[in-house]
Amino acid sequence: MVDIDELVEHLCSRDFNCQKSPINLFKIISVKLTISGKPIELIHLLTDEITGLPVFSLFSPNDSGQLAHVSIFDFNGLDLGSICVNDRDSVSVNFSMPLLAIEESLRRHIDILTKGITDPEWNRHELLREFSSNWLGVCDLKNKRMLLTSASGKLEEIDVLRPLPNNNHGVNSYHLAQSQDSDLSAIASLHWNNNKSKRTLAGKAIIIPLIAVEPAPLTKEELKNWYLNTLINIEPENKQLLNEQYGRWSSREYWIIFNVDVPSGKTWFCLHFQANKKHSLPLTTEQMKHWKIKAIPLRLFNKENVLPRGGANLDLSYRRVALIGAGSVGGEIAQKLSSAGIQNLDIFDPDYYSIDNLYRHVLPEEFLELSKAHGLGWQLQRQFLWSKAKGSSRKLLSLRNRQELMSYDLIIVAIGSPTHERLFKEYLIENDVDVPVINTWLEGFGVGGHATLDIPASKGCLLCAYVCQETLARGLNSNLNFIEANQNVTINLAGCGEQFISYGALCSAQTGIMASDLAIKFLEEKIITSSKVSWKGSDYDANDNSIQLTHRYHQFSDSLQIKPLHDEDCDACS
Repeated sequence: MVDIDELVEHLCSRDFNCQKSPINLFKIISVKLTISGKPIELIHLLTDEITGLPVFSLFSPNDSGQLAHVSIFDFNGLDLGSICVNDRDSVSVNFSMPLLAIEESLRRHIDILTKGITDPEWNRHELLREFSSNWLGVCDLKNKRMLLTSASGKLEEIDVLRPLPNNNHGVNSYHLAQSQDSDLSAIASLHWNNNKSKRTLAGKAIIIPLIAVEPAPLTKEELKNWYLNTLINIEPENKQLLNEQYGRWSSREYWIIFNVDVPSGKTWFCLHFQANKKHSLPLTTEQMKHWKIKAIPLRLFNKENVLPRGGANLDLSYRRVALIGAGSVGGEIAQKLSSAGIQNLDIFDPDYYSIDNLYRHVLPEEFLELSKAHGLGWQLQRQFLWSKAKGSSRKLLSLRNRQELMSYDLIIVAIGSPTHERLFKEYLIENDVDVPVINTWLEGFGVGGHATLDIPASKGCLLCAYVCQETLARGLNSNLNFIEANQNVTINLAGCGEQFISYGALCSAQTGIMASDLAIKFLEEKIITSSKVSWKGSDYDANDNSIQLTHRYHQFSDSLQIKPLHDEDCDACS
């Protein structure tokens, strides 16, 4: 714990005008200074332990005007300004030297304030860049939030539906404004439309694009004048349409949703208008007399906003991928590809989800006894709301149709059946199907997993991985494998019908992530040559079960490193 007298003495020795608060109830210090002729006072409440960057607050922030990175909050009836100097928890603080840590934080706070006060151009730029954060400072957080699915931002009228009663979380806790141009997946749209019948119509919303915008107002009392000034920044043709068409309705409740380009990108914000009786849309000072105005939180829900925020690549939404195999590895691949932005994913697998799969599959238990492929498609559309993933019960060898295969940008095979995979490869060669294919599989007992990327226009193919390293002839087992061929690697609990290969969810997840990474890198054109990649696990379980491992396993040291696939002795591609 920092001694307050020691801290005051330390800061005074560093030429700061520092003193203790006269209120003994709080351990507070005050630091007074002048920036560009403006008197500034910063206060700091001592804490028992320094767990993050020490916090200084600006006293009477309204006296300093509107400053970037300063937000107003109430502290025991006093207005204070919270100063954003960094993500406080992400800064490594020297907590063993608390006096120096507090001094360093004080200097950072002063630097931010100095820049905002002395450089008006920078201050305005930053206020606009952080418009969304500043807007929350004037929002009425007691009002129900608005969820908007618009993508274009064009001028349009849309219905606003009330939240479902007694819903405090999820989509149903929001006011819902679903635009006509929303492109949600079929499953998501069905889910929302089913709920739509239970919602009641709250009123109308107008989406209005702006040419420009002023920084967000400091206080709620400024909202009315700020709104009227904002209407100046509407394109003339939209202003005319607004007056002649939308401005003629009468209602007790309206929402106006604005969008505008700011330095950090397009920002959206929402105003809620409420009156005792029906009036037309408030577009003038006279009309505003009838209305109460509130800023409310708005959550934009379109793929242009949500996908990049989650790390997905919008460019991948136009790629078409076929995934054959919806088991534990295929399920992981389907999840990872969808989270990366792949929307057009066709999943093929004739198998059904059973209790035996529960502990190593991504599907929840409610899908038991249903088709794995169809279950994955449904689940992906519910989780990734723009996904168009769909399932099919067809097998790999039933997909030998050139026209159908040529419609894909990539085919991923995750069935763990080398015979079927080689037969499929023979079909691709004989019928000149030049679609890239990833084959991926894992091996039992946690020893590893593998993936190959076969790009027809590049040297190297799946069959390069079947060249026997001793005879240089094509063999029946992959030369990437870590387990020697011709061993019994299954575990038998209750007869022939209960045999399985021993591996856990971590192994299938690792293999799925590795194969997905290879697929995404290819689709993003970061890999343009046929490649292979493996991960190597421990040999504990293999040794316990007397499983013989290959020379490659013992010599392998390139886990997860993507290497060229081409083998000069391959009779198929050389």
